[in-house]
Amino acid sequence: MITRKTQPRSQYVLVVSMMLGLLLAVFVTPLAAFEDDEGCLICHKYPMMGRVTDEGVLRSYYVMPHIFERTVHRNVPCRDCHSYIKELPHKPVKEGVTCNSECHSIKNPATGKQFSHQLIYDSYIESTHGRKKIAEGPDADKPYCINCHTNPLYNPDEGKPPSQIVDRCVICHEKREFVERWYNHTSRRIREVKRSSKEVFELCSSCHENKEMLDRHVRLAKEEDRELGKKFPIAAESYKESFHGKLTRLGFGKTASCLDCHARQKDYFRSVHEIRPSRDPESPTHISNKVETCQRCHTFADENYAALDPHPSSKQEDNLFKYYAEMIYNIVGVAVIVMLVGMSLLETIGRRRDGIAWRLSHGSTWRRKSRRGRGRVE
Repeated sequence: MITRKTQPRSQYVLVVSMMLGLLLAVFVTPLAAFEDDEGCLICHKYPMMGRVTDEGVLRSYYVMPHIFERTVHRNVPCRDCHSYIKELPHKPVKEGVTCNSECHSIKNPATGKQFSHQLIYDSYIESTHGRKKIAEGPDADKPYCINCHTNPLYNPDEGKPPSQIVDRCVICHEKREFVERWYNHTSRRIREVKRSSKEVFELCSSCHENKEMLDRHVRLAKEEDRELGKKFPIAAESYKESFHGKLTRLGFGKTASCLDCHARQKDYFRSVHEIRPSRDPESPTHISNKVETCQRCHTFADENYAALDPHPSSKQEDNLFKYYAEMIYNIVGVAVIVMLVGMSLLETIGRRRDGIAWRLSHGSTWRRKSRRGRGRVE
C-alpha cells in the first residue's frame, strides 16, 4: 500500500502511468502462449504494474508473456516459487522468493523427489560469496544468485528442432509438441554454456572494481581485526595489468579468466558456486594447489612457475621488483622522448642557420637550392 507520507509526487506519476498502461495493455498486450492456470497474468500482464516502496524505490511487477513463455521457467507455475501467496488478489509481499525454494509441481525424474536448487544453494552459502537474500552489513555487498543468473531463453537463435530427430522420437513418445519442448530443454544444456573470459571478468569486476565497496570492506576488516585477502582490494585492477588480462582485453578467447583459477575444473559448474579464499586448503589458488591449477594451461609449470604473482601490484610494499622496474621503465621512456625532441630542436636550429627551410609543398621535408646553381634541391 502506498501512502502519501512517503513519495507523494512519485505516487501521482505512478498512478497516472498505471492508468495509461492499463488502457494501452487492453488493446496491445497479446495473450500469453503458456498456461496461466492460477490467473496471475490478470494483473501482472500490464506494463505499468508496480509500486513505490517505503524506501522510495520503484518496483516493477510486470511479466512479459511473450518473453516468459520462451524461458527455462516457462513450465513452472508461479506459486511453485511464490508459495507464500494463498489468495487472489494477494496481500502485499514482504518475504519474496529464495532460490532454494522447492517446486511443488515438478519432480526430479531421477530421484522422484520435488525439484529444487537446494544442493547448489548449500554450496553457495558456504562459499566466500554466500549470503541470505535479505542481508545487512558487509554481507549486503556480496552477490546473490540473481546477480549472476537470469531467466535465460530456450535456444533463442534456434528454430524448430530438426525434423529427423523429432520424427524418430515421436514414434515412441507419440506427441510431437512434447518432443519439441523436451528437445529444447535438453539441447540447451548439452551445448557450451560457459561464459567467455571477457564475460567472466566483466561479471566479477562489477563488484571487485567498486572502489567504494572495496574501501568499506578493508576498513571494516581492520576495525574487526578480521583477516582479509591480500589481493582483495586490487583483484580486478591487477588482473587487467597482468598478461592474462591484457590478452582478454584484446579479445583472445582462450585466456585464463577469474574462474579458470578460482574454480575447480573437475566439477566446474558446482565449483563456481563455492569460491573460496586462497588461504582455504580447498581453494584451487591455495599454495598447495597452485602448481596443479597452473598446469591446466601451462603443462610444464612447476613450483617456481606457480610462485609467479598472477595479480601484480604496483605498490612498493606488495611487489618490490615490479615497483622499481616500472619506475626505471618510466624514467627511461621519458628520457628517450626528451632526447629525441631535443635532437630534433638542435637539428632544426642548425638547418635554419644554414639557410634550409622547412617546406610543406610536395611533402614535408627540408629543402634548399644547390650552392652550385644547378637548380637541384637537397
